[in-house]
Amino acid sequence: MGLRATLLVLSLLCPVMAAAQPGLEIVGPIRPPYVSEIDGKPAGPALELARRIAAHAGLTPNIRILPFQRAVLQLDLGGTLYPALLRTPQREARYAWIGMVHADRAVFFTRAGMAAIDTQEQARQAAQIGVLRGSELLPMLQSYGLDNIHIASSEAENARLLQAGRISAWFALNAVGLATAQELGMNAAEFRTGASFAQLSFWVVASPSLPPALIDALRDGYTRLRQNGEYDRIMLPLTLLENRS
Repeated sequence: MGLRATLLVLSLLCPVMAAAQPGLEIVGPIRPPYVSEIDGKPAGPALELARRIAAHAGLTPNIRILPFQRAVLQLDLGGTLYPALLRTPQREARYAWIGMVHADRAVFFTRAGMAAIDTQEQARQAAQIGVLRGSELLPMLQSYGLDNIHIASSEAENARLLQAGRISAWFALNAVGLATAQELGMNAAEFRTGASFAQLSFWVVASPSLPPALIDALRDGYTRLRQNGEYDRIMLPLTLLENRS
């Protein structure tokens, strides 16, 4: 085959070869402390962990911040690495679970000086309890048979309402609540938490339609980060946050 013919074949093959390469994008919502924005740029330990996992697989994905439901839809559509999704039985077979980010506790935040909520009965006696719209914690509250639920559009809204005394409790994940209050400039001493009602794990998760070899490479990258100590370095802000609580 002559040079001109070879170049022609390569020009035809290149688009096909490029299309065959596995595309990957990191997509997730703002969910402090796991995913946040600093000076308008995506940040947070879960995002950094996802980025490093992808790097170990030889990829440098684009990062997009989307609202929660749109981010999950993108995960369903494919080509997505999601930095911090709660692992639940309902989701178990739906996604490719790459590695755990952090195990968080579902707790009731109340104002300092008020009684802690440690039981479902105490939760029923509360005047009004705030919870995030679309949160995995909403069905948990509903399963307790509560009729005093206020559904908020953001965790920041819940923190402000609790601080102002407009709700009597806020049901959230411990690290999420602490980080939200911190970002709003609130003093952690303004709030207290009660007993843990559940322990839920955030995971880096991938679209199951990704090539099996890529999913294996992402999982291998996570394992390497755990083994070489980089995972602990990335998660240090979370550790320090919870130690201050």
